[in-house]
Amino acid sequence: MKLCDMHVHTASSPDAEIPASELVRMASELSVGTVGFVAHVDFHPSDYCYGGFSEPDYMKELDLAESAGVRVLRGLEVGEPHLFMEKAESLFTRSRYDFVTGALHWTEDGLIIDEKPFLQGNVLEIVEKYYTDTLKIVKQSPINILAHMGIFRRGMARAGLVVDFDETLLFPSLMQEILQTMIRRRIALEVNTSGLRRPEKTTYPSSSVLRLYFKLGGRMVTVGSDTHRSEHVFFGLGSGHSLLKSCEFNNYGYFLKGEYVNTPLLCN
Repeated sequence: MKLCDMHVHTASSPDAEIPASELVRMASELSVGTVGFVAHVDFHPSDYCYGGFSEPDYMKELDLAESAGVRVLRGLEVGEPHLFMEKAESLFTRSRYDFVTGALHWTEDGLIIDEKPFLQGNVLEIVEKYYTDTLKIVKQSPINILAHMGIFRRGMARAGLVVDFDETLLFPSLMQEILQTMIRRRIALEVNTSGLRRPEKTTYPSSSVLRLYFKLGGRMVTVGSDTHRSEHVFFGLGSGHSLLKSCEFNNYGYFLKGEYVNTPLLCN
């Protein structure tokens, strides 16, 4: 059974380096049958990727990557869509894409994957504000997938803090409202495996969030490596499948022309 990676960045993103055609070649060698490409579309003025998106360039790159052996899905990763979706939509034509992912990198405390917010402020207040903004995203934004929920753990780990707390116990009402909103609006929850290769050694979201999502009736999940560089290409996909199985999921999926397609998880 071939794997599906729904979070792969190409050289069209300023912080990534691998052309889509090369990634497709690598996918065919590594039994990855479906690649969901995403380009950063960011408007926070301090973001490294601010102003870096060009739809004509991105489309041209993906056109060159089409392959008979690998399903190429066209996607975008819009940063802070609850604030910037209108601006983002002025730069792309939605009908040209299979899916749009929403991501939260910045809050009023700063860049959430950086250590500075956690060294300067109250950690639990920052985490709660992160989830309050996440709720705004899933309530307001026309997205198909919520990317890397809980990615603030990267910033916490960089600050030397313990990251193995359970936000479903700390903020039960808030977490339930986020997940129930996603279920109602048919927004898929991404299992992002990039944290497994970092000091925090965890997926985004953590297993406790996935178990709560399943308990509430959520079944729409994707798995993504958040590939930016060759040394991390398609990293952790098998571990993502194992985690989902341990949380009682039997299937995961991908988006094709805006529609969620269910597929069995990889068997151990």
